[in-house]
Amino acid sequence: MSQQHKKWIALVEQRLKEKNWSKADLTQAVGLRSQGTITDLLKTGKGSVDLKLRVSKILSIREPWEEFEEN
Repeated sequence: MSQQHKKWIALVEQRLKEKNWSKADLTQAVGLRSQGTITDLLKTGKGSVDLKLRVSKILSIREPWEEFEEN
């Protein structure tokens, strides 16, 4: 996993803390059935482009994750 992707994950985790949300809350907010998908995303970066963009939008992360991957 790239450093940029790790930075995106850190931003996601920070926003979850700010909102006092659990991974289960984020799972529900993005419309998933399995919390495991969010766990995989935050542990390994594994997840679709659509999922990463939905997470960014829901958590008001302005920097698209793609920018982190380009460097």
